[in-house]
Amino acid sequence: MAHSTGYFSALQQLRQLPLDVRTVTLGINIADCADRSFHRLCDGIYHRIVEKAGRMNVVCSEVASLMGVPVLQRRLCVTPIDRVAQGFNSSELVNIAKTLDGAAANVHADRIGGFAADVQHGMTQSSRQLIASLPEALVQTERVRAAVHVGSTENGVNLEAITSIADVLLKTAQASSHRNGDATGKLAVLANDSTGHPHLTGACLGDGWGDLVVHVGIGATSIIRHGLEQRLQENPDSRLDELASVIQTAVFQATRTAELVGREIAERLGAEFGSIDVTLAPTHRPGDSVVDLLPLLGIERVGAPGTATALTLILSAIRAGSAFASCSAGAYSRIMLSLLEDTSLAAASQSGTLTFDQLCMAANSGANGLDLICLPGDTDRSTLSAIIADQVSFAILNRRPAAVRLVIVPGKQAGDLVSYSGMKASAVILPVRGAGLSEGFIRRGGRIPPVR
Repeated sequence: MAHSTGYFSALQQLRQLPLDVRTVTLGINIADCADRSFHRLCDGIYHRIVEKAGRMNVVCSEVASLMGVPVLQRRLCVTPIDRVAQGFNSSELVNIAKTLDGAAANVHADRIGGFAADVQHGMTQSSRQLIASLPEALVQTERVRAAVHVGSTENGVNLEAITSIADVLLKTAQASSHRNGDATGKLAVLANDSTGHPHLTGACLGDGWGDLVVHVGIGATSIIRHGLEQRLQENPDSRLDELASVIQTAVFQATRTAELVGREIAERLGAEFGSIDVTLAPTHRPGDSVVDLLPLLGIERVGAPGTATALTLILSAIRAGSAFASCSAGAYSRIMLSLLEDTSLAAASQSGTLTFDQLCMAANSGANGLDLICLPGDTDRSTLSAIIADQVSFAILNRRPAAVRLVIVPGKQAGDLVSYSGMKASAVILPVRGAGLSEGFIRRGGRIPPVR
């Protein structure tokens, strides 16, 4: 590697910080794999992914060892399948999902996104077939994550599509009832994702990216907590604007790390370097949750009055710090409140201090939508549609990307405890106040106009 002395000096400093690279996502353009022959299409997609991502796992391990910064997840994303596989029926699309799953397994990727449709304007025959294929595709694959983009600030909300997705969630829950409906958590409903936000769950390789692109997401919670604890030891009465400055500094360091790691991986894979996602998302490290930052700011328990304000402060600080550190960051930074992946958040739900309404409020202030929230198995179609529509509407009003992942648990009721293989936390199924009272609104259908 031809790097300067300054590079190694910066690297040595960063090795002393509690940092890890949360995700490395390799975006692969498969648009030219489109073919009228189903078998040629599947072969082309499979071999393209294996060829381009075959060395990804080894390269990530090499760079992680070199820089002393662990890489927790290797992900892939591809061109939206509803564009590549036009003209195929839902059964054939299920087999395309299996092809993606097999290719991801071959290269040891943890997840693959791109089994996706963009229906913010309306639904084509191809997108309808893809949505219809989702229950089988999600149940019969392990690594595939699906996404449907249903609205944007410029185009409004496609309520018809949201209602179709609610039907899909209920069917998927029943099809995976023997696993507590876990397959429903593999589907993300997206807003303001017109360019293919590479860090959202299930996201595709969107418009404007090259043929092979490396995107990096870095967890910043631990380094932020480390900085805040040091500052509060020096001055326990620090003002909120002073603590925000500490967060910005910590995020600056995290972003610089992400760029060093991402550019090195991209160079070794012969790919372009894409974007940096500085996200407050939980990892396996103890205390590595945004919930654990709130007491340092003065909020004793998540969900208490002031939680939304504290999350807004944190989000503002991480966006400022990341944008100053790199032109490849900023717009992608966010907070994730993933109930099934966050032990601190799950504990709050089990103790009764965190309700569904409070999660919705937090999601609409500093977080990135509702993520892996468990709902009762008897939740009706109109309530599901209304919950998704609310989150999408808040996202388009605030002009920010958002994702909604809801886990429907067949046979379980509010207050029941549920856990899943591969998840970090056991969570309580949360009651939804006013369930069933939105049917008349949802039944009207149509579109919610764009924000002018």
